[in-house]
Parts: sequence; C-alpha cells; structure tokens
Amino acid sequence: MKGVGRLKIGIDVGYGYVKAINDEGQKTSFPAMIAPTGNGLGLGDVFKDTVEYQVTIDQSKYMVGDAAKQSFLATQTMSREKPPEIHDPLLMTAAYLLSGEDGRLEIGVGLPLAYYSAQKDALRNRLMRLKTDVVIKERHKHISFNRVEVFPQGAGVLLCCQSMLPLSGYVGLIDIGTYTTEYILFQMKSGQPIPILEASGSVEAGVHLVYSAVAREFQSKTGSPLPVEMEAEVTEKALRGEQITFDGKKHTLNAAQAREDVALAICQKVLAAWGNRTGHIETTLLAGGGALFFRQNLKGFPGQYIVQDPFFANARGYLRFLT
Repeated sequence: MKGVGRLKIGIDVGYGYVKAINDEGQKTSFPAMIAPTGNGLGLGDVFKDTVEYQVTIDQSKYMVGDAAKQSFLATQTMSREKPPEIHDPLLMTAAYLLSGEDGRLEIGVGLPLAYYSAQKDALRNRLMRLKTDVVIKERHKHISFNRVEVFPQGAGVLLCCQSMLPLSGYVGLIDIGTYTTEYILFQMKSGQPIPILEASGSVEAGVHLVYSAVAREFQSKTGSPLPVEMEAEVTEKALRGEQITFDGKKHTLNAAQAREDVALAICQKVLAAWGNRTGHIETTLLAGGGALFFRQNLKGFPGQYIVQDPFFANARGYLRFLT
C-alpha cells in the first residue's frame, strides 16, 4: 500500500451494493445493508471468520454486507438522502478494506444527478469531519480523509471509455442502479464531451422495481410478505426458472415479465428526455449493475455498448476524477 495520505479510493455507496476501487487496482463490493450485532447465542463469535463483515466503528458494532443479510434486523435505505447512520458505516467499511495501515485517504464518492446540487456540499463536509476507529477481525485502523470529492453519478464513466468516443456527434450514457437510473446526453465537440443539461437527469427506477413486483406476486400467491432482505435472492432464483418453496408448496413467479416491464418503463423515461436527439446518437454507453440485469430488455438506443466492468464503473470513474 502507498504511503501516508496518498492512497486514493473511489467509493460508490449504492442503494443495493457498495462498490469501491483504489489506485492500486484492488476492489471490494458487498450488499449495502447493516444490522446490529446479536449476542444471544454467540454464533457470531463462532463464525466470525466466515461471515463478512462484523465491524466495530468507534465502539458501535455492526454486521455489514452479507453478514447483515442474515439478520432479521437488516437495514438498507431507499430514501432520497441516505441517513448517515446507514451510509457512513458502509463507506467506512469499504475505506477500511482498501486502505493501508495508516488509513488516511483521499476518496471520491457520488450522488444521483437529481440530488447532486442539493446534497453534495453537505455530504462532502460531513465526510471531511469523519475520524473513526474501525475494527474488522480484531485488526484496528484509524480512518480519516485528507480529501473528499463528490461527483455526479454516471459522469465519471466517460473517463473510462474515452477511446471509443467519437470526435463529434452525440453520446448517451445510461447508468442503471438498484434504485435510480442516471441518464446523460453528451454532445462531442473536437473529442470533448459537453453535457446537455436539459436532457440529463435521474429517474427513481431500477432493479428494485423488479424485486418489488416479484415480492407482490409472492405475497399474492402465498399470503405471506417476502422479507426485504430476501427479495433479490428470490428474484434471481425465479429468473433462472426455478420454483420458490414456501410452507411446503412450490410457486412459479414471473420475474422475467417483471424485468421486461421495468426495462420498458426505464427506456420510455430516458427516450422522452432525449427526444428527437435520440436518432442522432452515435453510441449509448450502459453502466451500473442494472446494465447487466436488464441488458436483454433495453431497446431503442442506437449503438448500445455495455462498458467494461459496469458494476464498478462509477467507483472507477470517481477514482479517475481524483487522479
């Protein structure tokens, strides 16, 4: 790891997953969930080396990521503004996992376009004040930030795709996440991208709408609600064509139709924003985990291309902005 204060990390605290990458090429990702640690049976101590992650932050103990998914008290946020008590433990866990021994870092983070102007200064100021002691698997680090930059989500993806951008014309970017979809239309002039602000923005639509539709169908067929922390697991199983067992009975859920319906809604919202410029687009870049999830259902965009490693595209973009 690099010396004091020089390590840079791009951290994408998404609604579904946290993704991060540092300037040494190391990456980490985990579900964006936290839960209080339980002490009833002591099983956490028995399995502490196999369940990721049990985290202590300034004496407060959490289960984070896959460990939190196993808890009935698991919490994730779908609100416009991620509460600090959820956002910051997730960010600090990612920073810990990719930091050196010292833990003083430069980080780039992002916000959806729709929330960027209103939230960026408050987020940056809060993160600059954070100075925390983090413990994972009995290893201590003091984490603080020498530099915090907040970027509009999606914008950094272009930096990772410069070699395939035209010298002139239009380029579209669609970044589909768990909760939001970012769309940006660029006009290329002498190889430089210029965003068209009135054709760029966010819609509150993403993979979670498919999860919600599957959960509603599950409740309709079983009479029992599907726990939020199980929605992704059940949806993926249904998409593979597998039946879902509940109370000894097997049920078939039409997740494929739900995915097609949500993809149509996303496409129509973006196409409406881009209007008649859509036909002039040279390339449409698709990023985010949702690009892979919906790739068979996204239609109407010229020159569609899924960027390399789309799941980490924003984190990589934030890191590129830092350097």
